[in-house]
Amino acid sequence: MTNHEQAERDYMLGMTYQAIAEKYQVTVNTVKSWKRRYKWQRITAPKKKNRGASKKVCKQEKSMQVVVPVQKNGLTEKQQLFCLYYIKNFNATQAAIKAGYSKESAGVIGYENLTKPYVRAEVERLKAIKHQSLMVSEDDIVERYMRIAFSDITDVAEFGTEEIPDIDNAGNMQIDHNGNLKMVKRNYLSFKDHTEVDGGLICEVSMGRNGMKVKLEDRMKALDWLANYFNMNPMNKHKQRYDEEMLAIRKKELELKDF
Repeated sequence: MTNHEQAERDYMLGMTYQAIAEKYQVTVNTVKSWKRRYKWQRITAPKKKNRGASKKVCKQEKSMQVVVPVQKNGLTEKQQLFCLYYIKNFNATQAAIKAGYSKESAGVIGYENLTKPYVRAEVERLKAIKHQSLMVSEDDIVERYMRIAFSDITDVAEFGTEEIPDIDNAGNMQIDHNGNLKMVKRNYLSFKDHTEVDGGLICEVSMGRNGMKVKLEDRMKALDWLANYFNMNPMNKHKQRYDEEMLAIRKKELELKDF
């Protein structure tokens, strides 16, 4: 089992990003990129507002993720994980494998788990919580369009010019009349590692005869959507950021024209 697969199990059981990063000797950003790339999904309980609490307490609660504790009614750790994975795609065999059971026995064990009353009860409990938590808010949609609208190729790739040794067709390095190594300039394009990229900005990744191609989501469609949305909702909390980003784009366009 790879590091990211083991880390996913720890995440499903409630470990924090920091704790997982320390356990596998990686950065917190790497753990977060694993979560995005491999679509980890931990079931969380809806947060309840505590009107009687102080502002300081409310602020602390807002920053915390409330993990639903798995009921201990006869459940082993593997059965807990089985329940959490099963409600993602309702494939008992795959859930059993991800929970740590052997591939050879996963089909049988997955079926047996679902016949056990306490496992079924936990599955039903988590299904009910998942139904409540899978609600995308309007702010979530606006934020996604904002990320797409103001992304560019530098978010996924690096490019420019660099100096490299001048090498002839025979593989020999060229020397100038002073005995120094000749250098030539060349253009380069390098795609960033997946751990450094927000996958939500990418529409398509493909490999062709001319190399790898990455296509970003349509920025213009996102900008059009945001413009229409903010025309109808001028008081939205994201509008100030939108105005600042648009102003920066217009200033850059003017600078290019002057140049």
